[in-house]
Amino acid sequence: MLTFSSRVVPGGSWQWLYSAMLTVALFCTARTGAAGEAATVSAPATTTAATAMASVVQTFDARVKPFLDTYCVGCHNAKTHKGDLDLSVYTSGSAALPRADIWKDCAKRMQAGEMPPEKERKQPSAEERAQIQAWVRSLKQLSPKDPGRGVMRRLSQVEYANTLRDLLGVDPKVADQLPHDVVGEGFNSSISPLLMEKYLVVADEVLDQVIKPNQLSMTWNAGQLDAILGGKPDAGKPDGNERRLTGPSELTTTLSAPVNGTYTIRLRAAAEKVAEKSVSKEPARLAVRIDGQVVGEVKVTAAPKTPGTYTVTCKLVAGKSHLSVLLVNPVVEVVASTAKKTATPAQPAATERLPRTVIVDTIEVVGPPGALPSEIQRRLFVAMPGKDLSKLDAAKQIAESFARRAFRRPVTQNEIATLMSVFKLADDQDEVFTESVKLMLKAVLVSPAFLFITPDDVSVSGSTAGAKTDVVPLGQHQLASRLSYLFWATMPDDELNALADAGKLHDHAVITAQVQRLIADPRSSALFHSFGAPWLGVDKLDEHVVSEKKYPLLTKELRQAMYDEPAMLFDLILRENRSLIELIDADFTFMNGSLARIYGMEATVKGAKMVRVPLSDANRGGVLAMPGVLTVTSQAARTSPPQRGFWVLKQILGQAPPPPPMNVPALEQQNTTANSDLSQRQRMERHRTDPACVDCHRTLDPIGFGLENFDAIGRWRDKDDAGVMVDSSGELPGKLVFNSPRELKRIIANRKDEICRALVNKALAYALCRGLDGYDDVVADEIADAVAKDGYRFQTLWCKVATSYPFLHRRVQ
Repeated sequence: MLTFSSRVVPGGSWQWLYSAMLTVALFCTARTGAAGEAATVSAPATTTAATAMASVVQTFDARVKPFLDTYCVGCHNAKTHKGDLDLSVYTSGSAALPRADIWKDCAKRMQAGEMPPEKERKQPSAEERAQIQAWVRSLKQLSPKDPGRGVMRRLSQVEYANTLRDLLGVDPKVADQLPHDVVGEGFNSSISPLLMEKYLVVADEVLDQVIKPNQLSMTWNAGQLDAILGGKPDAGKPDGNERRLTGPSELTTTLSAPVNGTYTIRLRAAAEKVAEKSVSKEPARLAVRIDGQVVGEVKVTAAPKTPGTYTVTCKLVAGKSHLSVLLVNPVVEVVASTAKKTATPAQPAATERLPRTVIVDTIEVVGPPGALPSEIQRRLFVAMPGKDLSKLDAAKQIAESFARRAFRRPVTQNEIATLMSVFKLADDQDEVFTESVKLMLKAVLVSPAFLFITPDDVSVSGSTAGAKTDVVPLGQHQLASRLSYLFWATMPDDELNALADAGKLHDHAVITAQVQRLIADPRSSALFHSFGAPWLGVDKLDEHVVSEKKYPLLTKELRQAMYDEPAMLFDLILRENRSLIELIDADFTFMNGSLARIYGMEATVKGAKMVRVPLSDANRGGVLAMPGVLTVTSQAARTSPPQRGFWVLKQILGQAPPPPPMNVPALEQQNTTANSDLSQRQRMERHRTDPACVDCHRTLDPIGFGLENFDAIGRWRDKDDAGVMVDSSGELPGKLVFNSPRELKRIIANRKDEICRALVNKALAYALCRGLDGYDDVVADEIADAVAKDGYRFQTLWCKVATSYPFLHRRVQ
């Protein structure tokens, strides 16, 4: 349930506002409570399903159990339970079936050659291995065809910011004040209703920006205007600044008033002192004329060193007008210089007339509030009250229009009625129309219908579509949102909405074309920021701690370039529909002058702009050798072979080793004096002398050692921090030997099916916003097979994900 704090709202006049928002909150909570609970779907107990299950149980008892007893239980039992795994408890097929996750992991490790360990004398035959793999595959067929549990998830911080940008035209940075998302399944899509109070604050700020009256403002430098100076015409200059009005002078220009109303004309000016003794103490005067008529006059008293601003207010009629600024008193009478000495009380000094000088810097014309409604304001205020339209009718039209776009679907009459009740609460307090509308719009922006992406699609009548079956196709508008937020991390555009309105999105040709369109659009770069960056771990680059003393090169600019490099590779491979294997091993990359220093290419790549660069060194290329990835998989002051190895296994190959034993000290906690002269490799070998560590490190460390030529920020090195030559050789299960990062990358890249399946799993989990289970495994197999048959093309992967059964269907809630 969504909750609000009951803090006191300051000021009695604001109590009605609090009541209004609480009303909306209760409405929203009631609207979404049922939708948030996922139904449990049971597969029908058909004869075919029962027969298949009996066959799987019999095969376990006849073949799998004897295999486990012979090759596995010796290490994975109740006493030793290596890898925190006890296989001795699975004494029958009926006990084994509920733990399909364990058997899938075992099969994966056996296929990779990790299990049983090569050091074990007893090894299964190829036939025995094949039988176990076949049995594990048969488990998938027991899963009913099911789209999985529905997820009502909150818009991530990025999605929320982008949606506000597209809905209201505001800077996405307005969402920066929200807390970082709680990460679920490795991606930013978890629900956190406690953010509601922050959402109220953001909604206020956003609507204040959008609804505040816009004013026309035109400013000229006086030197740009035509003038009459000393009675002579003088044309303005495009780069002109101030004007010195000396003697009979006038500035002229033409202005265009968009609406009738009261306008303010501001003059920034100063007057020069004419003489010590002026007969008249009258200051300089400037008159402002519109179409020859004086509309105001100002006295200029400021000195040239401190110009003043002088204001005239006048009414203008919409259209063009002639504006002029005239020096009213161009001369000043002063005591003549020749008469000063002969003057007596009986004979006053003679006078003379001297030209007066006024310096004008700028002329500004400011229009009435609302003179220039913005495009967003025109879209929001689709109706305004007047002689033929009441306030309630105008507000209802605004509510229907805005809520339709904000909720990303048609709105129900109940929803409109609730929004109108909020409008009336404000209107009853004699608020002006725009302020009452603002409160109503705020109710939309804090509604779960806006903040959450739900697994159901509500029809205009308010009922949930499809009640006769356990599974139904996703609603058209929900599918439009699912596609839009998957590829753009924002709300659907007009084309997606139109197809949803027409009920065409479930047509395979239509949705395929839409996926291709969404990917081709520059907004699909959001897919890297929301999916690719968390997958690679570079979303944490900004906060990753690195020793500034040891690595002074790692500036804020370099961190950004480290992030941009994989982002640009990801985007290019996706947009050009290239093989996803190029993510692992490419012969080009992107860099700027800052990143070129890490690559040792500063002589050829300069400047701040990221550019595509061919790579002649095969040790580079692909995410395994990118400085950003190498940095986040290192410690603050050194590399970490196990961490890098773990990252490759989990993120690239989809094999997550179990966590380390609790009683084994970290490398930093071991005897640093005894280890000071040892290489990183030698320290790691000493570290894994503990028998509990050997099995995992046997796979982790060789991969990490293969990347040891790269230091903790990704620079190439031949010697490690101890001055010992780096040994990047190693051997992976299956007697796969390598001697350099280049050879390691080649071995990893050749495991195409594993890379593809691991990426499919992550992409599908991201698209569905949940972990994979049950029938998802069958779907992932089908997607991976289709992608492999199409040359592992990256677009094909995403197209298959977006047209998969669980993406297009939902359980009835």
